[in-house]
Amino acid sequence: MSRSHLFALALACACHPRGVDPPGPTAETTREPTPAPIDFAGLANQVLDRDIAAHPERGVELGLHDYDGRLSDVSAAGLAQDIERLRKDIAELESIDVARLEGLQKVERATLLAALRDQLFRLEVLRAPWTNPMSYLGTLDLTPYISREYAPASQRAAAIIAIAEAVPAHLQHARANLEPKLARTFIDTALLQVRGTASFARTDVPAAMKALPKAEHERLVTALATMATALDEFAVYLEAARGRATDDFALGREAFTRMLAETQGIEVDLDRLRAALEADLERNLAATRAAAAQIDPKASVAEVLARVAEDRPKPKDVLKTAAAQATDMRRFVAEKGIVGIPSQDVAEVVETPPFMRWNAAFLSGAGPFETAALPSFYYISPPDPSWPVAKQRAYVPDRSDLLFITIHEVWPGHFLHGLHVKKNPSRVLKSLWNYTSGEGWAHYAEEMMWDAGVSKDPRVHLGQLRNALLRNVRALSAIGLHTQGWTVEQSKRMFLEVAFQDEASAEQQAVRGTFDPMYLAYTTGKLVILKLRDDVRRTRENAKQEFSAREFHDALLSYGAAPLGAVRAAMLGDGAGPPL
Repeated sequence: MSRSHLFALALACACHPRGVDPPGPTAETTREPTPAPIDFAGLANQVLDRDIAAHPERGVELGLHDYDGRLSDVSAAGLAQDIERLRKDIAELESIDVARLEGLQKVERATLLAALRDQLFRLEVLRAPWTNPMSYLGTLDLTPYISREYAPASQRAAAIIAIAEAVPAHLQHARANLEPKLARTFIDTALLQVRGTASFARTDVPAAMKALPKAEHERLVTALATMATALDEFAVYLEAARGRATDDFALGREAFTRMLAETQGIEVDLDRLRAALEADLERNLAATRAAAAQIDPKASVAEVLARVAEDRPKPKDVLKTAAAQATDMRRFVAEKGIVGIPSQDVAEVVETPPFMRWNAAFLSGAGPFETAALPSFYYISPPDPSWPVAKQRAYVPDRSDLLFITIHEVWPGHFLHGLHVKKNPSRVLKSLWNYTSGEGWAHYAEEMMWDAGVSKDPRVHLGQLRNALLRNVRALSAIGLHTQGWTVEQSKRMFLEVAFQDEASAEQQAVRGTFDPMYLAYTTGKLVILKLRDDVRRTRENAKQEFSAREFHDALLSYGAAPLGAVRAAMLGDGAGPPL
């Protein structure tokens, strides 16, 4: 019995003196009590505030700069407190009578629950702080403090210094928590991150903050040197751990299925999911063969793809090409009325700064809570000029591949999605991003734009299909690696042979699957959205109403990046049926 129940019982006893019976029941006392109103908004804000306070780096990314300069508590006691917090908040949200919530509140509740369950899954099932050294590195990202001038340089430098000076203790907790035997791919990837972060701290951050007064800059450099030294020492620790590394990374079937349900809100039988993914792969392979035959019916698919891949902009022209594509895609979306564009904001197409060149092209959006008018960037990474000319040329995406990267990242993918999130009235839906929803929309956008007529050129179609095949193989690789006993080499072969990836990319994609099993989110999310669109269309047609793709897209994005299961229930109501 809780303390509040004990207090209520004691109060009831005190109200009736001994020897005096309370009055008997009356019509007034036997009437069913009216349920007390639920202050769901207050609870949701409290849960969200506790969650961001526990992981302040997320607050910084959102544009909540009261959290600047703070690190998550990764001590043994801190992790225990985090587990306790998550369990309590999940229990409180689960105890709510959903029938008493309004429509949007139901989606907010589902979004909060998915986010909290995701974190608890990582702690209790993946046991990431004890098994994966990468768990300790994301929070050390200093990029938000130097990529945008959201505050004076001195204020941002103070936050960097606070983090840098806290890194030695942070990594000491990591060494104390991590188990003796770790997965080899986890260690190898963590070593890349550690060394990159150390170089970033020594070189890139001081250069980016060079406008500081001399005394402040010297203090910054000293703090960053402390951070870099701690990272060097952590790299030595990881190198030693490589000698006892294992290949034990698989989740297993039960945990994998639980991951989908708890972290993504997608209740689906694993065999059914795999069948849907395999069917989509076969559909895309058939379309690839057909598009290749249009170009050259006598050549193999691989030969045609290689020929199409030769059409690359020169390294010096890739920014101009991407910028033109972004402009064209925005115009196409607006003219075709594909989805609403909430503002006149655009993403600036710029060369990736040296300290952010971990990907060939990607979006870096300003946080939805930023109070200043800050730019979003569509970064294009140039090849290293020290490379041989042939390698530089090969690094640049070909034109059709770059077009669908632009669609995925900017129009109408992540950037447009972010514009809808920014205008969302819900603080919860502004703050939380679900993997399957976010990547599902961006990947869905690629196929949707081809179907909408962005081009009729089979070479362009192959650009869309190559991106689809890559995501198909990611999804099936995740299932294979974690539930079917696949090795990294088996996964790599599938990326080479089915997704037509080069050797280095295939290796990278296979390794990623060992520590990012949810990279099946791209194709899974796309398929869930496609089925939702078909079901909404059928519902409209059954009601003798016209279906509008734009209305569907706007309705979908009005829920931010909420879990697609919750969005499906909100858009279809009772009896929404399975997501796949």
